[in-house]
Amino acid sequence: MTSGGVLVAPAGVVPSVADLQDEATWLEWRSRIPVAAHVTELVTTDQTRAEFLEGARLLRMDVRRRGGDGFSGPSPIQLVIADMLNAGKKFNGIMEPRRTTKTTAVQAVILGRCSLREDYLVGWTLAKKDGGQKTGERFRKDIVTHVERLYPDPKTRPFIINTGKGTEHIRWPNGSYFNAYAPGNEAFTSGAYDVAWVDEAQDATPEMAEDMMTSIPPTLDGRFLPQMIASGTAPDFQQGNLLWKLLTMPGAGVVRHGIPEDTDPAELEAWEPDEEHPHARVRELIELNHPGIGYTTPLSDVLDNFHAMSSKAFQREYLSLPGEEGSATALIKQPLWTKTRTEKAFPKSMPSVVALAIAIHPDGKWASLAAAWHGTKGRRHVALLHHQEGVDGFGKKVLLRARKLNRRVIFDPGRPVENVEIAPLVAGRPPMRTRPLARMEIPRSAVLFMRFLNAGDLVTYHGQDPLDAAAEIVVRRAFGQTGAWAFGRPDEKTRPDDDITPIEAVARALYALDDEKGPGGVPELVGV
Repeated sequence: MTSGGVLVAPAGVVPSVADLQDEATWLEWRSRIPVAAHVTELVTTDQTRAEFLEGARLLRMDVRRRGGDGFSGPSPIQLVIADMLNAGKKFNGIMEPRRTTKTTAVQAVILGRCSLREDYLVGWTLAKKDGGQKTGERFRKDIVTHVERLYPDPKTRPFIINTGKGTEHIRWPNGSYFNAYAPGNEAFTSGAYDVAWVDEAQDATPEMAEDMMTSIPPTLDGRFLPQMIASGTAPDFQQGNLLWKLLTMPGAGVVRHGIPEDTDPAELEAWEPDEEHPHARVRELIELNHPGIGYTTPLSDVLDNFHAMSSKAFQREYLSLPGEEGSATALIKQPLWTKTRTEKAFPKSMPSVVALAIAIHPDGKWASLAAAWHGTKGRRHVALLHHQEGVDGFGKKVLLRARKLNRRVIFDPGRPVENVEIAPLVAGRPPMRTRPLARMEIPRSAVLFMRFLNAGDLVTYHGQDPLDAAAEIVVRRAFGQTGAWAFGRPDEKTRPDDDITPIEAVARALYALDDEKGPGGVPELVGV
């Protein structure tokens, strides 16, 4: 059967909580998630399944109906989250779209461990400004409500529940504790834990994140296979973000679904392609990347929210696309960049069809002229033809090369300093031909460049030090209000003079290359 266009299991083959104790059944159900953007080692054993399913029972997941398909029991993504945590990594990051019931999955893991392990100590908080109140509310709503229905008589419960404000916890006779704390509570940051869990970690301020990363790891010392867990949706910023820290920490356990960060912004402009948005495919991207669709969330609800929410908010919440604010993570993976290098010598002359583009630092600190041309087997060659500090004499260099190659020059008219340099060249006799980029072609050029790079279809040359240096530092920056992105410098506040013009120039040349024609209208293929 289908739900919102997504294939889901017929009622006869949906496993019950009891069925999932069987390893083969567990693995088959777990396999039904979409391909993850990043998932580390997954481990399941008889013990870990028993623990998770005991937690699921306490949360009444065996009788609660899921919102997407109407069946009860854990969804496939919840099994993945459980098995990632059961791989036993000390630091763990979980970034999943809204409505994947990731919080419930972690609760089931932890409650089951508390029930079946002795002296298991857990601290849980929400990284909110009013996190103490929110954590208490969620503790009562998400956990206490269900266990009280399961065990309505406090005298016969197999544990003790405390709902006192600021002291919320569950205590088991085996010595285990599940504590719900305010994020700044001294007990949370100075106790001893087998699991320290920060939910909604994407909302932690940089100050809160720094405090938690300073205080929480020591609370794990001396415990057997302890874990710190950060879970949430995509953050609005990356540098200094707690969730992003754990997602990108070397050796961390990670599960993450979402669209690639270099997704073409044109694909995010509408739910379905139409005359105004021919490349749009948000519905398809949701179905390909949201592991809750058809299980915990109907596609119709996501469509409603697509129309109700701002583009940026929807992309973060439902497509797991992190915001660009504060991004300082290098965009280009250096091993991938190194693989673009050809051992062949730089060509002594340019081919008949080549695209030329310039890029100038917004304050005129640096200037670059670059070229792109067709190679064999669908590859594209890019090279820096001229690079300098400042702009003195730059226009003359560009003019000479453009006339020699009989090519027009691509530039960004939205950058005033480039208009200043181009204007006298266009006014000359004969005028230099130009091709100004439209505003949204700036982010599209960056997206196209990354696609060729990631596909292994980009060729670069030795001796291009400024280009290599730019490739090491360039990051994504927000472009406009629709979720589009372009190339940016890693730290605009303290290092505004960083030079990324070589990358900007080669990306613009690459973007315009297919519009360039030779004498016969057919590009000349050169190089490798």
